[in-house]
Parts: sequence; structure tokens; C-alpha cells
Amino acid sequence: MIVPSFFKTTVKAIMQAALVAAVLLSGPLFAGQMESAQDLMARMAKASRELNYSGVFTYEHRGNLTSVKLIHEVREGNIYERLLHMDGSQRDVLSRSDKVDCLRTGDMLLRGNAYKINDDNYARLEDFYEFHIKGDSRIANREVSMVHVLPKDKFRYGYVLAIDKDSGLLLQSVLMNHAGKPLERFQFVDISIGEFSAELDSQIEAGQFGSVDQTDCVEKNRKVDTPQSMWQVDWLPPGFVLASYQSPSADGQESMMYTDGLAVFSVFIDSVQGTVLPPIDAKLGATVAVLTKADINGHQYAICVVGEVPRGTASQVASAIGLAH
Repeated sequence: MIVPSFFKTTVKAIMQAALVAAVLLSGPLFAGQMESAQDLMARMAKASRELNYSGVFTYEHRGNLTSVKLIHEVREGNIYERLLHMDGSQRDVLSRSDKVDCLRTGDMLLRGNAYKINDDNYARLEDFYEFHIKGDSRIANREVSMVHVLPKDKFRYGYVLAIDKDSGLLLQSVLMNHAGKPLERFQFVDISIGEFSAELDSQIEAGQFGSVDQTDCVEKNRKVDTPQSMWQVDWLPPGFVLASYQSPSADGQESMMYTDGLAVFSVFIDSVQGTVLPPIDAKLGATVAVLTKADINGHQYAICVVGEVPRGTASQVASAIGLAH
């Protein structure tokens, strides 16, 4: 099967983003009852941004195991991240977030805020997942609490999470399908928390850190506005909201990202390669990709849905994309 380059790039980007997000958005999931955990969730989400930490984690999917060294530091209001792959091809990813207090749609939902979809409806994480604390364990030689996150419908996956008792950081995450089978696993094997490392000094001074786009920072309870686009999605899984939008690029690709606070998927619409790209129904670990075609006014468009959602969810979203009325 020929896999288009934009799909391969997208899968890599989503997998990499998932690894970083698993670390940065950890705290809010430590909850027994959602109603009594709001303050604790906010404190943990804040700690995951403000703490310095570094370590090595593994990422496993379909029998493939990758190890990655992570350094996360906060300096003068900026968050610096380095992801160094310890095996396979040489990859060293450097990023900088200029606003330590930037919140995105997923952050708001994870912190327990009701996020406005329209004038009548709100997205609430607890409406679509059940949270259960399942005892204590030990990960990376640290005491953790085990949290099971169970989906209430067929449109999303569940999680088993290990949350560090002392710091609130996520030390392990296992993505589970509806049969309880692990699809992918993220886990720290070693971590140091609260320490400052001089390892990034030279790279920061040399300006090697690429700035992360933060134009989608949001305010609490802000209404999500659909951007100006010729496309619209006529069906979304309940609870998913628009998280970001990229207007058509020079190569004719437009994209929208949706999240329910935990799961994420992206919609890509390509107006240039629509005639040459073949239909795709592929899966890499928990990441699924469904590419379909749309013939509109004699022009073919490629529509691709990529994310960590069940294949049926991705297919239903792809078939619900059409021209805005």
C-alpha cells in the first residue's frame, strides 16, 4: 500500500504530541469523584507545567518498543522541552512554549471545566468517562496511585494511569480498547523531579529551540467558534470540541483538530492530491487513519481522519465532512 507523505508525517507528529501531552497534562486525572477533585486537578495540572523534571520513558505499541529521554524545564516563564530518542534513527526534538500559563481546549476539559460548544451545550469530561482509583503501585521506584478511566460509549478508548503520589506527574499510561486489550503503553523507567539541569544551556543560548504555536490559547468557558472554512463536520462523537484549526496551506491542505480532553483526532482535507491519493484504512498501534475521497463540482478532495480513536469513530467522522451550508 502506498502511504502518502502527509499521512506518515501526521502519524509521527501525533505520536510525538501524545507522548509530550501524556507528561504535561497528567495531574487532572487523579480523581475518585469528579465533583470533589476539582481543586486537586487544578493543582496537579499547574504542577506539571511548573515543575522541572527529566528522565527516560518507554513507548510501546504492537510489540515495538522505543525509549526516549525527556528534559522539561521552566525558565523565566518559558517551558523548554527536549525529546531525545535513545534507539533507532537519531532524533532530537527541541521545543519552547513562550507562555507557561497558556491553556488549550484539552487543558480546560482536563481541569474539570465545562467547555462551551454552543449556546446550549457544554463538553464535560466526566460525562463521557468514569474515573476509578484502583489502589497503589510503584513505577520508576516511586509510589503511584492507579487510576482507571473507562469510556461510557464506543467512540473513545479507556486508560489505565499511574500517577505519582508526591508530584502528581503521570508515570505510566496504558491505552485500552473496549475488550480491555492494551493498544499502547507509555511508562517512565527513571525520573528526577524538581531538579534543574544545565544540559540545555548551550542549546538555549544558541537559539535552537523552536517555538510552539500558541495562538490557540483559550480562556475559561470560552465558546468555541468554527473558523471560516468551506468545510464543516456534520457529525462528531459526543463531547469532542474543536481544539485548533489550520487554514489552507500553499500545498492545498487544511486541517482541524478535535478533542474530548483525553482523546485527540485531526481532520485533513487536501485539495491538490485528491486525484492521486488512494483510499486508506490503516492502523499503527492505537493511531488509526481513514482516507476517503469527495467529488465536489468535478473536483476531487482527499479527506483523512487521523487519531487515537476507534476505527468506527474515524470512519463516521470522515463520512460526515462536507461543504458548509
